[in-house]
Parts: sequence; structure tokens; C-alpha cells
Amino acid sequence: MSAASLAELLVASRRSGRRVGALAADLVPKDDDAAYAVQEEVAGLLGFAVAGWKVGSPSPTGPVSAAPLFAPLVAPSPARFSAAPDSFRAVEAELALMIGSDLPARARPYSEDEAWAAVASVHVAIEFLDSRYVDRARMSAQAMLADNLSNGGFCFGAPMPLAAVDFLTAKVSLTLDGTEAKAAVGGNAAGHPKRLLGWLANHAASRGRALKKGNIVTTGSHTGITIARLGSTARARFAGIGEAELTLAPNE
Repeated sequence: MSAASLAELLVASRRSGRRVGALAADLVPKDDDAAYAVQEEVAGLLGFAVAGWKVGSPSPTGPVSAAPLFAPLVAPSPARFSAAPDSFRAVEAELALMIGSDLPARARPYSEDEAWAAVASVHVAIEFLDSRYVDRARMSAQAMLADNLSNGGFCFGAPMPLAAVDFLTAKVSLTLDGTEAKAAVGGNAAGHPKRLLGWLANHAASRGRALKKGNIVTTGSHTGITIARLGSTARARFAGIGEAELTLAPNE
């Protein structure tokens, strides 16, 4: 499997808007390490700075996966991102962590407590999910991981102190154009994000992209995937924490 070849396809899709269909067998990443190698190739070809990460897990004890958030696709709320008529156009309400101190690469792995101590604040966030594939549902988990876990854009709201947030019982509402689309209590399949951040601190350092002060880390959806129409505005509100707003504008 050639990481460079798949990366070239994914970058061409980002630039042209033409989505990738079925992958030839020799382009499908055989495991997570191969998929992460594609992520690195994509970042190099695009030349974008990494402003943060998305990290998640299907359960509180399940495997963790992550993808970089490219700086041009990260913005404070209210944010506006372009979307194509044939794009996936999903939105998710999330809670993100702002890193307040560097976690440089070192010989000894970071513990969950050490990584958690580096968090400066919590932010309500919305992730816009897009895909460089024609039909993401037909792609392997590793092919999705190679495509930065379908990240298309990300926005975050005002800071809240870490101690003020109960991640397991936070009440969230996601609206589209003022109409509630989803609501949940807790809702993040991964459970508490402390485990995720500890894993990510070591993963990012191993890839030469150690977490730094000012990086933002979003920790998985509390509302699941919600498809939004082109031109709609999504708003995520977490009770007692804050809100974020993201508009999906037609491509100009």
C-alpha cells in the first residue's frame, strides 16, 4: 500500500471537489499505522499547519483514533464553512479542550493525569463532517482514518473552566435553523475524555506533532451525526457551559 498514492488522491479531491470512488485494493490502508502515514502525507502535500486534533472512541474502553485539524478548517464561533451540494454535510455537537501547556515528546509516556493537567479550558464546539469519498459508508475504517476521519471544518465557542464541566452528564441541544434536531445528556460514546487526551498526547508526540499550548482537541460527538442542508446554520448549546454556531455556506 502506497501512503503517498492515496494521499495524492485525497488531496486532489480536496482541491477539485471531485470525490474518490472505490479504492483499488493496493490503496486501502492495511491497518491504523498505514492510515496515519496517509494523514501525514496529506498534511505535507497541503502544507497546512495543524491547529489541533479530533480524537474519539466507540466506547469508554474501546480503541482510540485521532486525526489532525488543519488550521484553515478551524475557526472561532460563529463560523462559516463552504460546502458542495454533493458533500456529506453532517454536523456534530462536541466538547473541546484547549491545551494550556506544551506536552513535548519524551522517552516516558504521558499519564492521563499529566495530559489532563495541561488543559486550560473547555469549549462547546461543532464539527462539520465532510468526506473525500463518494460513499463513506462503503469505505473501510482505515480508509476513513486516512481521510482525517471525515473532518471538513470545526468551530469552537467561548472558554469555560475545566472544573465547571461534568462531561458525563452535560445536557446538549443541537438545532438547525432554530429547530431542535438532537438533544442528549452526556451522549459521548467514548465516555469521559480524560482517557482520550492521555492517549492523544502520546500519539501526537510519536508522530512529531506533540501537543502545544493553543492546540484545540475535540473529543467526540455528544449528539451523533446530523445531516444538514446546504445553507443551514447549526447551533450547539451545552447547558451551563456555552454554545457554538456554524453555517454551511454554498461553495463560492
